[in-house]
Amino acid sequence: MTTGDGHELTPVFGPGFTGLANLGNSCYLSSVLQCLFDLPEFQRRYYRENDEPPFTPTPAEDLETQIRKLADGILSGRYSLPDNTAVATPDSPKVSHQRSLVPTMFKHLVGRGHEEFSTMRQQDAFEFLLHIFKTINLSKHPQGLENPIKYFSFAMEQRIQCLSCKRVRYKVDEQDNVSIPVPARRLAPPNEPSVGQFAPVGFYECLDAFTAEEKVELVCPCCGSEDGFIKRSKFRSLPLQLVVNARRFELIDWVPTKLDIPVEVSEGSLDFSTYISSGQKPGEELLPDMDDYAEVFIPNEIAMDQLLGMGFPRARCEKALHMTGNSDSEAALNWLFAHLEDEDIDEPIRIGQVGSMLDSPLNAGKVAQLGEMGIEESHAKKALEATGGDIDRALDWVFSHPNNDDDRSRQPDAASSNHLRNLGFESTPANYQLRAIVCHKGSSVHAG
Repeated sequence: MTTGDGHELTPVFGPGFTGLANLGNSCYLSSVLQCLFDLPEFQRRYYRENDEPPFTPTPAEDLETQIRKLADGILSGRYSLPDNTAVATPDSPKVSHQRSLVPTMFKHLVGRGHEEFSTMRQQDAFEFLLHIFKTINLSKHPQGLENPIKYFSFAMEQRIQCLSCKRVRYKVDEQDNVSIPVPARRLAPPNEPSVGQFAPVGFYECLDAFTAEEKVELVCPCCGSEDGFIKRSKFRSLPLQLVVNARRFELIDWVPTKLDIPVEVSEGSLDFSTYISSGQKPGEELLPDMDDYAEVFIPNEIAMDQLLGMGFPRARCEKALHMTGNSDSEAALNWLFAHLEDEDIDEPIRIGQVGSMLDSPLNAGKVAQLGEMGIEESHAKKALEATGGDIDRALDWVFSHPNNDDDRSRQPDAASSNHLRNLGFESTPANYQLRAIVCHKGSSVHAG
């Protein structure tokens, strides 16, 4: 490997400096794992050099065993040794690099059953990181050992205010990552790529865009006004380790395209104090619980931002999320491409559409079908609603959401509220230091 000016990089060896071999198209996996195992929370959890290996008859299928094995390989330094079998040539002087670890068993285990990560195709590193988070969250943790993903968790607040009656609503959700928009300022025409095509963007500018107010088209359930709402997102709390995804996408000729926009991040301290919300302000009048008004559709904020970042109009994004259960951007994107020619694609969602899905005889049959599998009716309805009526995805949703507290879907209980309050920290100043970057220079939005 060489530097930008052509000089050979000096190999390093020792604990924490163990490379992972490329399995063909696995750079996304290696990048994410190296970043995670550089964090003390992952090191404490999985590098158990004085512990016996987990007892299991099938270690190749045991996540705890495979992650501990990786942690030992990367952090112990036992495998960070020069490769003495390297042969020098006139064009390539001998430089002793590592032979590196080959994470084949880990890749097979975490990708098993997944439509993309079970293949040998190149993948998106951010999507893989979220898959790892989900996999670890769903796994069992031995007594006395913490789930390291809790150090990435925080509370995100969404505030909406009616432009007419000025009533407000606050919604707080648990998240373990945040996707921020990257403003695109072209230095050359779109069809004439050149070096430095886009002006550099500062990290704070991206955060300002993420937390800026925007108008959304909703009907107020209190005053009935169709003037719309102002929506704003801020952090209610911040995590110990913050994952930030910079969205550098645009829709060009109906094709999502990755934009090569330089994002400048300070090597010094990054202060997030101005992006923390203090919650409801004195004198603000709250809207009634909007869960009682099924005609009001609140799109999944993260998925919505991802679709908007690709250049789709807001009306199309909302409709796609509504029609796919408001679950994720991937399902909505597939729906969009399949319905681009629909005559009503740009029409806003009709009042009364949301929440009516489960009233049809077809979905009543799906509820009954899930009931035959031993799933309670209320749990089955929530699963179908969350997955757009897809029974296979609904079944997967049931297994990943085993707790069916029907009251919780209508009114958060004290335990739920306390959980959100205990996420992360709210103290200021809230300073971060850049620790790692995963960046892919390819043009595909599905890899990098």
